[in-house]
Amino acid sequence: MDTLQPGQMLGPYRIINQIGKGGMAAVYKAYQPSMDRNVAIKVLPSQLAESKEFTARFQQEARIIARLEHPHILPVFDYGESDGTAYFVMRYLEAGTLKDKMEAGRPLPLNEIDRIFTQLADALSYAHSHGIVHRDLKPANALIDSYGNIFLTDFGIAKLLESASPRLTQTDAIMGTPAYISPEQAQATTVDQRSDIYSLGIILYEMATGSVPFAADTPLAIILKHISDPLPPPSLIKPDIPASIERVILKALAKNPGDRFSTADEFVTAWKRALEEKETVRSVPEAIPAPTSRALPAEPAHYSPDALRERKPAPASTAAPRSRNSTIWIVGCLAGACLLFSIAGVAIFGSQFLPIFSQATATPLPTDTARPSVLLEDDFSTRSSNWGTLTDSDSSIGYAGDALNVQIFREDFVAWTTPNNTEYENVHIEVTVVNNGTDPTTAFGVMCAQQVDDWSFYYLVITPGGEYLIAKATTGKSDVYLTNNAQWASSNLLARNAPSYRVGANCGNGTLSLYVDGKQIASVSDSTYITGRVGLFTWSGKDAPSADVIFDDFLLTSLE
Repeated sequence: MDTLQPGQMLGPYRIINQIGKGGMAAVYKAYQPSMDRNVAIKVLPSQLAESKEFTARFQQEARIIARLEHPHILPVFDYGESDGTAYFVMRYLEAGTLKDKMEAGRPLPLNEIDRIFTQLADALSYAHSHGIVHRDLKPANALIDSYGNIFLTDFGIAKLLESASPRLTQTDAIMGTPAYISPEQAQATTVDQRSDIYSLGIILYEMATGSVPFAADTPLAIILKHISDPLPPPSLIKPDIPASIERVILKALAKNPGDRFSTADEFVTAWKRALEEKETVRSVPEAIPAPTSRALPAEPAHYSPDALRERKPAPASTAAPRSRNSTIWIVGCLAGACLLFSIAGVAIFGSQFLPIFSQATATPLPTDTARPSVLLEDDFSTRSSNWGTLTDSDSSIGYAGDALNVQIFREDFVAWTTPNNTEYENVHIEVTVVNNGTDPTTAFGVMCAQQVDDWSFYYLVITPGGEYLIAKATTGKSDVYLTNNAQWASSNLLARNAPSYRVGANCGNGTLSLYVDGKQIASVSDSTYITGRVGLFTWSGKDAPSADVIFDDFLLTSLE
């Protein structure tokens, strides 16, 4: 493609300077004397004008594109050919692009994502209603003016160039941009508006996480990933992404077009609903500021989803604990736990979204010779320890015969209880957990190193569905998932829906190890927290309306 020089005339337009260039076209700023205005001119490859078929097709498609009038579509003023060069004339904006905004590699604020996504989707919906598929939707084709408004450009140009591909080199003939191309377009099969839905889903993924899902050293390698590689869930990159929003992104990026949203309007409707679900979960009474003392309150307390995410206590329950030395926390929704359980649900119901995990090794549970000192032993028959107890409309933790029964009566609800306020270091924990027919996604296990002055701790949990996780909760931050590349995973060593499990954990010497029924399931290294309280942990599950588990035969010993 010959470069146009400043001052050169292209039809009635005087070239000022080149402002952009890609593999398929160049863009120039030019002056239109008849209207006394600057315009943007996109110049197509010069060899295309040699084809009479392309010339006819260009005129036909240009007329269609020029008829698009929408607040978020960059208007086409004119089109033409001059000295064998085909071009489009568009509004000139002193603006950046969405690509510029995303180059920092950081997620955008949710309200900004909503505004940009809605404008892009509205523009696509309008174009689709006129029978136009964009085919090259990407952040570089979304201009942003000084007020933050989106103007989508380059409608139909990919189709034009595709029709002319015999006159382009093999490299030029690759239509679409690899990072945003749909699987069907990558395979050169027939595309419709659902191809644009996929590309818009990639843009939404990038805005929400700060990166595109597929990257590689060559364009071809990226294209092959779109065709055959499982989609990395957004929460692998941004663990605190709301589960409702993640589900929308996953559907938009289905490999099979029939599994995606069928229209841009349907996509927007699902997005708005996901935002409402997120806000509904977060709509809770105002939280009471965190206590100024270093010790957390021993009274039972409730925590809403937002309060837990922000690590701020909310109003305490009126029910009294069995002892003021005991501690019980009832938590609305542990942000990280809830979010990763949404991924666990995909593993159960849609395993194509999760990688295949290697089987855990059958490492024996430490024997008595490895536990030289018993720090606390409780079969819950004599009430000798001071476990926190509470009963209300959301949950119940209390003694049931010779055991401790934890019941939760709502979705996305976490409860934990500790036997005392003692801080322990380098410990091994064991407890028997009886599964009272609870949901397969309910998580239960132990916690350790709960800090005195905030809510930071480690939790090591399993589910009746055969999944497990070791995680670190830190005040004011998203939880860090320490196992399996920051996600839940399944293990063949975990019996599915067993009547009971013996859950064990080592917490100390910079290592966290999870054991179940005498076998090591996972082990990780982390030394953020050295000492802290120990306790029992239960979560009802993202879509589980209730949970019912019994803890028995608790044992706490020292590690050497």
